[in-house]
Amino acid sequence: MKISMNWIKEFVDLDGISTEELIKRFNLATAEIEGYEEKGKEIKDVITARIEKISKHPNSDRLQIMQLNVGKPELVQVLTTATNIYEGMVTAFVQVGGQVCGQKIGKATMGGEDSFGMGCSESDLGIGSDDAGLWDIKEDVPLGVDIKQLWPVDDVVFEIDNKTLTNRPDLWGHYGIAREFAAIFGRKLKDIQTLDLTKFEGLKKLHVKNNSEHCFRYGALAAHNVTVKKSPIWMALKLNYCGMRDINLLADITNYIMLELGQPMHAFDHDVVSGIEVVEAKKGDKLLTLEGEEHEIPEGSIVIADDKKVPVAIAGIKGGLKASISDTTTNVLFESATFEAPVIRKTSRAIGLVTDASQRYEKSLDPELTEIAMGRILKVLSEIDKNIVVSSSFTDVYSIKYPKITVEITAEFISRRIGVELQKSQIESILKSLGFKVSSRGETIVAEVPSYRATKDVSMKEDLVEEVARMYGYDNITEQPLAFNPIPTELNPAVKQEYDVKKLLAEKYDANEIHSYIWNYSDFNKSHFIASEPVVSLMDSSNAGQSGIRKDLLPTLLKVLDENKNTNSEFRIFEIGRVAANINQENLVNEEKRLAVVFASQSASCEDLFAKLNQFIVDYAKNNLLIDIELKEGDKPAFMHPVNTFRVTSREGDYGYIGVLHPKTANLIDKRLKIVALE
Repeated sequence: MKISMNWIKEFVDLDGISTEELIKRFNLATAEIEGYEEKGKEIKDVITARIEKISKHPNSDRLQIMQLNVGKPELVQVLTTATNIYEGMVTAFVQVGGQVCGQKIGKATMGGEDSFGMGCSESDLGIGSDDAGLWDIKEDVPLGVDIKQLWPVDDVVFEIDNKTLTNRPDLWGHYGIAREFAAIFGRKLKDIQTLDLTKFEGLKKLHVKNNSEHCFRYGALAAHNVTVKKSPIWMALKLNYCGMRDINLLADITNYIMLELGQPMHAFDHDVVSGIEVVEAKKGDKLLTLEGEEHEIPEGSIVIADDKKVPVAIAGIKGGLKASISDTTTNVLFESATFEAPVIRKTSRAIGLVTDASQRYEKSLDPELTEIAMGRILKVLSEIDKNIVVSSSFTDVYSIKYPKITVEITAEFISRRIGVELQKSQIESILKSLGFKVSSRGETIVAEVPSYRATKDVSMKEDLVEEVARMYGYDNITEQPLAFNPIPTELNPAVKQEYDVKKLLAEKYDANEIHSYIWNYSDFNKSHFIASEPVVSLMDSSNAGQSGIRKDLLPTLLKVLDENKNTNSEFRIFEIGRVAANINQENLVNEEKRLAVVFASQSASCEDLFAKLNQFIVDYAKNNLLIDIELKEGDKPAFMHPVNTFRVTSREGDYGYIGVLHPKTANLIDKRLKIVALE
């Protein structure tokens, strides 16, 4: 995830702190910053200019000659291949000696005509997505002024590892990250500026109906008379620096709020969608997306439908083409909602569509954020477009609320666990800086968890220990020896027995241990003539032929051998794993631990492999179990050789079998391999 430090500094003053210090302290306290990029660094002497005159190049069909007004009496001649230019257009111009894309611009001559600089597209400058021609600056700006004086072109953009934010939905927006920086460096966090939604309570409500238990909160509000179509340059800059394309104002502003607050929003064309019903998808429901892709919506997924129950969006993932915003949209219906995280994740994976919105919904968003986001989007929109008229009240269906969480803790509890003596006042100050409401009852600290940390993150005392420790600074905690003398104990006999087997196989017989799943792979077994039906079956066995829990271990190793047969010509693998052997009289599963070993080779003979495997059994029985074993005729699985397979026995009982794999099964795995095995 990309984070603009210009954006962060709108909410917290970080003056006097170097980029290196910001990264170091954030890495230690919060999440991993993988790297950073200095935006605008490679842009120099790029100024605003107006095209006063355009003429054809006398010796080239592709080139045109522009006369640019750069705020001086003399016009500057520049050649261009751009086709979107017109007289009166204001654009960005690199002067001779200036730099763009890290490349210095000099005077050039093409077809006998001189060019004193270069006109730039948005993508040339890395500040926008449009590369179809020169940057058409629609805003009222002075001429001949460096673009860095007009817009925040210079920026530092951090790349934060998403995996370290999995349990922190509050950090999926700039404001949440700013809150962390404020707490880490002891700076004040500014309030987010929103429009007061209570001002619109007298307006009519929208038709909003929630028919899904997986939609926790759904808020909607309508605005009319949107006249500005293109996003202001400062907004397009932020979006592009954070990895998103600018499209049009209404689409961009929802992405802007998502990147700022972490709350996804959606804008519907209100002329198409007059009301909303949140429903669960029926079999066969489909949605045509903005990109023209048709997706079949999995049954039970959350769907946003219009008042005629026609799907217009897959909730939390993607909007549909039918109600999408276009350049002609003037009336808009904004959505701000919260959906159940596992349902969004399941739907997203089922249709193969992971979006910026779905990634955030999967993290269990705070439903309280939906109202803040609606107030924020109206505040930003009204500042950009003075003509908008809010035409409905904030229609809010709040179906499921997370419970408020209060955690009681003492300074002594925290100090004992982190190994540093901290004062009660110090702990309270740290928790308050992170947004916790803190009160005292004697020596007890009572901390009310803020809603943005209460959906899946902070719920118990140990969580508060982590909060205090990370803000105090893990690097400030001195290493100390354990406060007790550990007494060595005897290794559990069963564990020692397993260890002895593994050590012998690995060190003396050069075998590799594997770890497999407990499933019975019925498709593989059936196709390889392995009769091994599970005694415990799965109700849904559609996944990769997993029909139940295995009752034999060796078929799993044979499957592993089959999957890896092209990587080596020699195999020695083993596993100690669990099986569901049978059902007892109480109808409960008898679970057993088994050892299975497979030796396979393209060069060695079956006789040599069998002798080596038999040597292992004799070796282990004699030296570890202190018994003598012998091989006898007896029951054997049908996938083992009918003659060259034997029971492994002693005076104490029967242990299992050893032998050569049946040729039918062995040839299906690999005709080149000779395979012996035991269980």
